[in-house]
Parts: sequence; structure tokens; C-alpha cells
Amino acid sequence: MGGTIKDVARLAGVSMSTVSAALNNGPGVSENTRFRIIAVAEKLHYEPNILARGLVTKRSHTIGLVISDIANPFFTKIVRGIEDVAYKNNFNLILCNTDENVEKERMYLKVLYGKRVDGLIITVTEGSGEDIKEMLRENIPIVLLDRKLNGIRTDSVVVDNIEGSYQAVSYLISLGHERIGIISGPKGIISGRDRLEGYLKALRDHDLKVDEELIKEGNFKDNGGYDKTCEFVEMTNPPTAMFVANNQMVLGALRVLRERKIGVPDKMAVIGFDDMDWAPLTYSPLTTVSQPTYVLGTSAAELLTKRINGKAPSKPQEIVLKPKLIIRESCGGQGKQLPVCQS
Repeated sequence: MGGTIKDVARLAGVSMSTVSAALNNGPGVSENTRFRIIAVAEKLHYEPNILARGLVTKRSHTIGLVISDIANPFFTKIVRGIEDVAYKNNFNLILCNTDENVEKERMYLKVLYGKRVDGLIITVTEGSGEDIKEMLRENIPIVLLDRKLNGIRTDSVVVDNIEGSYQAVSYLISLGHERIGIISGPKGIISGRDRLEGYLKALRDHDLKVDEELIKEGNFKDNGGYDKTCEFVEMTNPPTAMFVANNQMVLGALRVLRERKIGVPDKMAVIGFDDMDWAPLTYSPLTTVSQPTYVLGTSAAELLTKRINGKAPSKPQEIVLKPKLIIRESCGGQGKQLPVCQS
């Protein structure tokens, strides 16, 4: 165990308040005294009591991070980006996983509030609006990550999901596909709704009829992609191409196509959403919509730390990052130019 602040003060020949001021770069301490105190603190392996300091500064130097699915690799680089920025700004991180369960999310929000976190970054679940509002009423800075909530005035960092889906479906149309199926995300989640909207917009802009049989609502998990792809391939007139709206579901979709010996792209063209490390390694390297995941994380953390430190604009900030279609072999037709969504 290291020495106490009382030990440092006694050996340095100063008061405990002077030790505290010196180690926290406070005013009224000469450089010679500061260096002497630091030397003694290092010799005694003194570590300040963070909890006690927090009682004085009203800071815990802790950020809460609540994500919806820790098993989804999409969040790996996001969490890394957040942690990198948090560490650089002397914040610790508490990571919580909700599994898209609003009751689990509510429990974690209570825990984080009890821990007196200085701020919160959260990928919200459906139905969590009132809990977020309650934390905002307690003046806890919040950044919504990847998803927004209607009627909630707070900072957010998201990707333009409509644009990403529009690029994907327009590319399939440019290759001559007219029967394009979509496995969208849950309609209760804004990213699921937006990816469906991009699909519908691409069909409308290219004068293609919307066929409700070609629209399947998935769950952003592997089994959802598997089950909905089974429904597609068992249709009397199945689609010739599929747009699968996240990385987990596309794994399930590819598994069905392999099991049924349906060749990609000759029998079924496939585009996914989220460019995972494994995407170029599939039997037919996967064409997919790439999201700037690491930048999602760093942008959210930078915005939150500025808000905590009183350096962000008073008006809530919305950062919208752009996705990019990565063209590989799962659709055929590499090298074609793709249209851009026009608002």
C-alpha cells in the first residue's frame, strides 16, 4: 500500500491542503514546493483517493457506456474509439449491455446514476425515452449513439442509414435486378426504419414497384437473417437479390444460401450492412455498406467530454456520418458507378 496524503504532507513539511493543490495543479504553490511534493508522493507511492476527490470536485471521472448487443462486432471498434478518447481525457469507462431489453437498460441506467457518472453514451432500446428524459432532468450529459429518440433534445452521433441503404439498392438496380428483397431491422429501432426507407426510396427513384412480399422485418441477429432468407428462397417467385440490413443477419442469410446450394452471386446477389473484417473472406467476398465505426465512437466520446467540461455549444449537437458502399464479388458487376441519394 502507498502512503497517505498525511504522510506526504509530513515528509514534505507542508499542509495537506498544499499537497492537494500541488498535485491538482492548483494556485498558490511555488514550483519548488510543487516539485518537492511530487517527489515525496512518488517516493511513497501515494495515489489520490478518487472517491474522496469526487466529493470535492463533484466529478467521478467516469463515463457510462450502454450498448445494445455486445456480441455484435459492429460495436467493437466503436467501444475502442470511445475508450481511446476517454483515456486521453482521464475518464474511466463503465460498459453495460442491454440485449435490446428495455428493462435491462432501465436497470443499468439506475446503476450508472447511482455511480454518479459524469456523462452517458447510449445506444437506446425501443421505449426508453422516459428514462433518458429523467437522466437529462438530473443534468447528466447524454450522447445518443447510432440511434436517436423522437422528442429527446440531447447530443447524438449517427450514420446516414437512409443514404447507405439507398446506395446498396441502387447498385443492385444498376446491375439489372428488379426483384430485390430486403431483410430490414426492427421497425421499432430508428436504424431499422431508416434502412427500410432507403430501400423504398431507391425503388421509387428508379420507377420500380414496391412488392410487400419482398420486405421482411428481421431482428438484427443471425437467426433473423436465417429465418427470413428461408422465407425468400421458398417463394414461388423468389428475389434475384437481397439487401440484408446488418452484419449479424447477413451471416444467417449466407448460411441458408450455402445450405441450399444457391450460388452467390449467380443465383442470388447479396449486399450486407456493416463491413466486418470477415466480409472479404467469404466464398464470394461480400459487397457491403461500410460504417465509420471507430469515428462513431471517437465522435461520441469527444462530444460528451466537451459537454462535461462545459466546452460544447449550448444547443444539442447532431453529428451525421456518411457510409460508403464497398463493392466486392457477391453481386457481380464490380466497377460500376453507383447513384447517390438525392434528398
